[in-house]
Amino acid sequence: MGSEELLSLSRSDELDDGQAIEILRNPYCSAEVAECVAKHRRLLGSERIRRMVCSVRGMPTPRVADLVATLSWLGLLCLAQDPKTPPMVRRMSERRLLLKLPKLTLGERVGLARRTHRALYGPLFASAESPVIVSLLENPRLTESDVVQLLNSKNPNPVVFFAVLRSPRWAPRRGIRMAMARNPSTPLPVALSAVAELGPGELKGLVEDPGLPENVRVGVLGLLKKRGNILEKTVL
Repeated sequence: MGSEELLSLSRSDELDDGQAIEILRNPYCSAEVAECVAKHRRLLGSERIRRMVCSVRGMPTPRVADLVATLSWLGLLCLAQDPKTPPMVRRMSERRLLLKLPKLTLGERVGLARRTHRALYGPLFASAESPVIVSLLENPRLTESDVVQLLNSKNPNPVVFFAVLRSPRWAPRRGIRMAMARNPSTPLPVALSAVAELGPGELKGLVEDPGLPENVRVGVLGLLKKRGNILEKTVL
């Protein structure tokens, strides 16, 4: 259908959910058409339809704000991650998610952490809830640079460092281990466990780093000395 046909159908009193979804999915669906769909109050009982109306470019901001306020956390996340969603509506959805975050159950926060994107990494890490952090570390969208940035954030909770160290996905990565060793907020047992798997060249580089915490430097020097002694005994 073209835009005129869509507009005509959207005004029909007999419009049902399936037709509304097809209209909103149509590339020729305009803000005018979407507004006509939204005037059918019975159709707005569907969260999917409310979300699709919000994603149509050109929709009036007050109308979108009213609809966004009715979405569940999952609906907000879908809207924020939909490539068709206008940037302003995406930001609106993310702000609404942040407001909802403290009111979500632990299970909902775990589900959100597993699916979310960069805009919500920081607040979820800051929650310091072990199940949430573990789920976030399993999020396929998360990158190594994201993890390093979160570890280096202001006053990170020790729970974060222990969770990263136990993560089968992130713990083996040299960049993550180096970042934990250099971070003054890293608990000493975590920092020493992180450097234990590093090679001699990386350990020497850490010792020469002026920004390395002194207690970690002492531990690295001890590790280098121990490895040197083991090497000497092997040669003899």
